[in-house]
Amino acid sequence: MKPLKGAVDDAKSMTEYLRELSIPREHITEIYNEQATRSAIKEGFQRLAVDKRIKRGDAILIFYAGHGCETEAPPGWETDNHKIQGLVPFDVKTQDKNGQVIELLPDRTVASLLDDIADKKGDNITVIFDCCHSTGGTRGESSEVIARCVDSKDLPPLSSNVDEAILGQTSALGRSSAIPTGFAHRALRSHVLLAACGSNEVAWERDGKGEFTNALLSVLRGSDLAKLTYKELMDSLPAMPRQNPQCEGLHNSRIIFEGKLAGASPSMTKVKVDGSTLRLQAGVAQGVTQGARFEVYQHHLMDPSNPCLAVLEVTAAETFHSILDWSHALRGLRNPAYARQVRAGLGHHIKVYVSQALKTELKGDPAWRDGFLVQDTCSVARSTCTRSEADLSLDVTANKQVIFTTHNKLVNQHGITQLPCIIPLDGKLVLDVLRSAAAWDWHVRRTNPNPPFGDNVRIEMFKVKQDFTVWNEVGQRPIIQESKNMNTSGVVTIAVDPEELYGYRLVNDSSVDLYPYLFYFDASKLSIEHYYLGPIPGAGKIDVPLPRKGSLSVGYGASGETPFAYSLEDGQALDIGIIKLFIATSPVNFGLIEQDSPFDEGGRGSQRRVIVESRLANIELWDTQMMVLVQKSHDLMAGKKRATREDSLPSTSDDEREKRR
Repeated sequence: MKPLKGAVDDAKSMTEYLRELSIPREHITEIYNEQATRSAIKEGFQRLAVDKRIKRGDAILIFYAGHGCETEAPPGWETDNHKIQGLVPFDVKTQDKNGQVIELLPDRTVASLLDDIADKKGDNITVIFDCCHSTGGTRGESSEVIARCVDSKDLPPLSSNVDEAILGQTSALGRSSAIPTGFAHRALRSHVLLAACGSNEVAWERDGKGEFTNALLSVLRGSDLAKLTYKELMDSLPAMPRQNPQCEGLHNSRIIFEGKLAGASPSMTKVKVDGSTLRLQAGVAQGVTQGARFEVYQHHLMDPSNPCLAVLEVTAAETFHSILDWSHALRGLRNPAYARQVRAGLGHHIKVYVSQALKTELKGDPAWRDGFLVQDTCSVARSTCTRSEADLSLDVTANKQVIFTTHNKLVNQHGITQLPCIIPLDGKLVLDVLRSAAAWDWHVRRTNPNPPFGDNVRIEMFKVKQDFTVWNEVGQRPIIQESKNMNTSGVVTIAVDPEELYGYRLVNDSSVDLYPYLFYFDASKLSIEHYYLGPIPGAGKIDVPLPRKGSLSVGYGASGETPFAYSLEDGQALDIGIIKLFIATSPVNFGLIEQDSPFDEGGRGSQRRVIVESRLANIELWDTQMMVLVQKSHDLMAGKKRATREDSLPSTSDDEREKRR
């Protein structure tokens, strides 16, 4: 095991930085060299969970610089690749006072310790690991360049019952999902992880400093922490030719070290200044078309300190980026800056039929007049004279409520015509629904006209359950498949039971590594919710989530994700959800697709429990796959007639007048 020259100095540099932030020294625990034993590291985690000075929601930072490893998983440990990752304590391979060989500190133990801290102190936890878990290519070009990893051949084998007490404690806490394998995984809820490199890469130190820690501290010191999010931190790191830092965790859009304030807006897209060109980091794959307009901001925080600088129009849309028409007034723009779409481009609009009764009611509404009747100002809707030509029909009920009928063939085919949601008679609210309906319809129907992957990529769906027997033996209860693949035709019909759990598997039979983005489109609520977005793309490469000839489980398996459950509103017998997969050959931002329901605060479509050829590898490609999820009540599944709602009847007989015409 080659001694490291920079690990201690890295930790001391981190302490020095914390002191610059006026963190009291008594709030900082340091463990170096021979003090960094297995037991001392574990106890350091455990003390954080019981420290009375730490209030729930306080910022907690855990920094580790040292050796990491990857080794074979013990018998009975369920992992994706039969491997586990670990931290290498100073006293590994020695014997404890009972004569037992001291083992590495496995990922599952660390995950359990972090879960315990989060359970007691909240999830405002930042974990920084400047180590690696791959032994490939660990020879440096000089004695001053050292890899921070240990070959598994130099470590004792890991026993199946290691840290039983800690893993058992996690069981007692009633965790809803399996303890995941590996430190970096997409289901992190307890903390945000900043890792020095990808899972198959090596973390290096040069001239007595960890390359990652050195770059990280440089960015932190040069940034305004009140505005710096984890995402922007990753964007700001310099490119490292031999390693690519990773950021993982559900809360990676938060402001760093801040668990309460709202973080980065998912609607914000990165903009890069490339000479005289302004490149929006979203293009055809994400649904951006020529003519779309974007507000440009210095940062991606939506707050008064970050005003809109200009509204720019897309002049050309390419696969993964677009060109914005910009003026000389923006020469001082940060690089990168951020943009938010405020007007749809070509092809995004829907055709809308408005009943005569509703036209009469909205005649004097200024928002409706300026936003819809003046068609040059409305980029999302075009008025049509008949229902048969429309994508969406609008009517008004006798009690002055606006109702919506969809003419989307895919949705109608499976039983939904009138949307179950109604809104008050208000022009602004109606326009909000039209905007959401247009975006929903656009993203559902758009595909690559020349799909490069076809049936080589598919979506599978399963009933899943927790395997309590495995939990009892090794301190975890993994989510496992309970059924065969349910999606064999592109349409899956389920009888809704909130206790039934479901998971999805994305299968890549192509010879190209892919980056997947999975969404749920709620046909009743017009919301778009992400099921999987993947890790944050930064300055370097990120680990490939869906490798060639591989698969990715979402909602079950060793990833540690929570499965999906579905429900219906009171009085609702039927709902339609569309599961759509966007795939790309490069990591890109698909977060701008998401939207809340215009009918309420957020979509209801799902609830979490606790809620081509290898030669094409460097060509920018994108594609889609889709399945329909029909959700029926047990009565409807049994063939009973669905009740109708009296207040859903239009107050005037527009259909009869249309027939007479």
